[in-house]
Amino acid sequence: MSRPRIVEVNYFEFQRALVRATNAGNRIDRTDKARWSKWVSENRVKEAAFKSIGEGRFDGLEPVIIDEEGEWRGYYLVSTKEEACLKWQRPGADSE
Repeated sequence: MSRPRIVEVNYFEFQRALVRATNAGNRIDRTDKARWSKWVSENRVKEAAFKSIGEGRFDGLEPVIIDEEGEWRGYYLVSTKEEACLKWQRPGADSE
């Protein structure tokens, strides 16, 4: 089994992708507990580990999921304060 990576992505490109995902109904926020839990489980995201590593790099990170086909599909931690974005990426996943 390959190990997941944490990849920094361009904040401004991510924001554009997030708007498109939101408009298409493909954005998942933590408040949508059923969809959130299902996506995290199916994609084997280790939320606590990701958050711990992310907080060591940036302040004010908030999680969000883009659930659509293509390069932007994934689990993200986003800091609007620092204009930074990290993505949980599992090698071999359809997001690569």
